[in-house]
Amino acid sequence: MILKPQSLPGIAIGMAILLNAGALGAADRSPAFDPPLSIERIASHRFEVALVQARPDKGAISVRGTVTPRIARRGAIPGYVRITLIGPDGTQLAETYASPMRRNRQAQSAYFNARLMIDPPAGSTLRLAHILANSPMFLDSPG
Repeated sequence: MILKPQSLPGIAIGMAILLNAGALGAADRSPAFDPPLSIERIASHRFEVALVQARPDKGAISVRGTVTPRIARRGAIPGYVRITLIGPDGTQLAETYASPMRRNRQAQSAYFNARLMIDPPAGSTLRLAHILANSPMFLDSPG
């Protein structure tokens, strides 16, 4: 592609519009934790917790993320994700479980989401661990 000198002002105006729109969009994003919440990811033998996003939501924490295989391949992602909120003094404040769900049969990763109904104190850590085991809901069932 050959750029003509006459097209440079148009390109500059277009870039300025896009950059301005990006700056406006940044103000619309949801609030972050202040001070920031530390996130710790613990992988299992074959799978790892990849992208994680945590945001405050009316006295709770909304957590979402993805679980991906260490070696890229398709197929089911077994197990579950244990989400634990640990206070600044090391005590466990809240815990919940999330099941990874693939978007379709060809997906190489699975997403999860959960809510912890607690407002985290300053200096807290959110620990996410992928567990290769049966669902925690069925571990205590009789029979």
